[in-house]
Amino acid sequence: MSWKLSTLAIALVGMFASSLTADERSAPWKDAGLQSHSPATNLRAVPASGDTSPVAAAKQTDKELIEKQKTCPVTDQKLGSMGKPVKVVVKKRTVFLCCAGCKKKLFANPDKYLKKLDEKK
Repeated sequence: MSWKLSTLAIALVGMFASSLTADERSAPWKDAGLQSHSPATNLRAVPASGDTSPVAAAKQTDKELIEKQKTCPVTDQKLGSMGKPVKVVVKKRTVFLCCAGCKKKLFANPDKYLKKLDEKK
């Protein structure tokens, strides 16, 4: 009985595969809504320097805040030294951290770290 099921399964897979076009066979992830892992297909457009969209303006503001703050209030590491700085809002104030691991300490004692930032100004 099991060899009959195996044979039937192989035949069905073969029929399905032969009914696909070459493009469908080479890119099965497209039907599942997935992206290819090919670097060429995962490129993202970089906004032009003259981009005035709200997103570009927010990114520019973040960049300016990071340059102004310079260091993580928790570890005193230079922002960007451990990857992209992590943006958090604590007591209605935007603060950048060197990594996500610093969030817990910042939220556990926000006054201590906000004071530290104010002293560096």
